[in-house]
Amino acid sequence: MDGPGTLSWDEFLIDAKSLVRVSNEISDSWELRGDERAPGQAYLCRKAKTFISSNLAGALSGIYPQGLENYKIVDDPFEAKKVEDCPMCTEHHVLWSMSYGVPVLYFNAWISDFPGVNAVTVESIQNLVQQGVGYNELSQAMHPIEGTTFLQFHPCLSGELIQNTSMSKNKLVSWLSTVAPCALNLKLDPKYFNLTLEGNGKG
Repeated sequence: MDGPGTLSWDEFLIDAKSLVRVSNEISDSWELRGDERAPGQAYLCRKAKTFISSNLAGALSGIYPQGLENYKIVDDPFEAKKVEDCPMCTEHHVLWSMSYGVPVLYFNAWISDFPGVNAVTVESIQNLVQQGVGYNELSQAMHPIEGTTFLQFHPCLSGELIQNTSMSKNKLVSWLSTVAPCALNLKLDPKYFNLTLEGNGKG
């Protein structure tokens, strides 16, 4: 699928490799996994452990489902952790949809020291998604490569977002910066934004 609101597989790979290159330079843990030779079978992955307030942890666990629109995730490794802070493991994947010709964000989170324990639910995240972002089509979906359940932002709106980044030199980064706030406040280092202003080796 080609068009102004799409990203080809080759473009996805070029943009993804540029993102990984910057990630390696700043030790940000993004990596490219899978078979790059098969369209849609390679994806970006980032795993992280952060610390969140006990109130946010309660909301994500379903204990306090309302009223926590403003929250802050603390992930500075040099910042002292408060006694009431709770660990949260997150895993973000960026795949390419062959059907839509756009990137798709999958993610999981666990209020725990270990992935797989006390998983965050769709409902709890929907209660915390920032209003006005316009990208809240969140659901559970099977990861097409790993075959496990993830939370997924539906790709139906990605075409419009990609089209709005037509002047970007790295549409993947521009798109990711738009959807990241909805994915448990996924942070993108400012150095990634340099990729949207400079060439990535594209002919």
